[in-house]
Amino acid sequence: MKFVVGAYASLPETQQDQEKYYTLLGEQGWIEGTELPFPGNLRDANQRKWLASSLPNNWHRNTVTAIPGTMQNVWKTGTFGLASPNETGRKAALDFFRKLNDALKDFAMLRGGNDVSFIEIHSAPTKTANSSSMQKSLEELLSWDWSGSKLVIEHCDKYIEGRKPEKGFLPIEQEIELCRNNEIGMTINWGRSSVEGHDSITPEEHIKLATKAGVLTGLMFSGAGPEATQYGYEWIDGHLPMNPDEKTSLMSGEEIRRCVTLAYSQIPSKPSYIGAKVVVPKDASIKERLGFLEHIYKPALI
Repeated sequence: MKFVVGAYASLPETQQDQEKYYTLLGEQGWIEGTELPFPGNLRDANQRKWLASSLPNNWHRNTVTAIPGTMQNVWKTGTFGLASPNETGRKAALDFFRKLNDALKDFAMLRGGNDVSFIEIHSAPTKTANSSSMQKSLEELLSWDWSGSKLVIEHCDKYIEGRKPEKGFLPIEQEIELCRNNEIGMTINWGRSSVEGHDSITPEEHIKLATKAGVLTGLMFSGAGPEATQYGYEWIDGHLPMNPDEKTSLMSGEEIRRCVTLAYSQIPSKPSYIGAKVVVPKDASIKERLGFLEHIYKPALI
């Protein structure tokens, strides 16, 4: 089993150290790619050029997540999103994805070929997300040329009345139906499902639903927990390390192993990629940053 690591969450501060970090990650035989945020370093030509040269040449199973730019726009407008019932907000999201599509093509040219396997999209906006609007957006997105990359819906916490959401998007049942209707996959992030349920049980339930429906494509491990930490407030969608690297995190080695076993239980509908994305202490060394990811990888081996 090889991993896709969301290295951007654990990057050192300086560009020089980031290059060293990518080099070290590229030397690990168990890592086959990274999750890249959009906009992030994909946002403009100069940054894309640096990123294309800094990522290891042997990484051909990369993914791109649109959640950073999606949430930046949701916070600004409240109506932005592929699932927005507000047509202006929905079209703004499509314009955003057109920019992502253009950046992907340029990045592929710089890399000498497209080595981004999946694009993770989301059913924004918060609270008002609508399945019919998401379907309409998917029909348009799927008509575009993605240079061989495949779209997947990444589930985030659904909107729950009376609770302040982290993302507050569509329920997983509606997203699964959208995946099946459009023949695309779903990615589940352990921490985001944990944030939704405020427990360690919901991630397993979501994996079971997705595997039963035959749509589970990706499984990413980020931690979550009920207490405030150096990384943020309680139940933050903040990609906490696993327990015991972060003692308040509900994501333990046992939980990781159990979820991977569940994900691989429905052969041949096993996930196409699996990985980890966690934050680390600011003063962590490059090797320590790698260690936080490797600690998740080891119990995932089944």
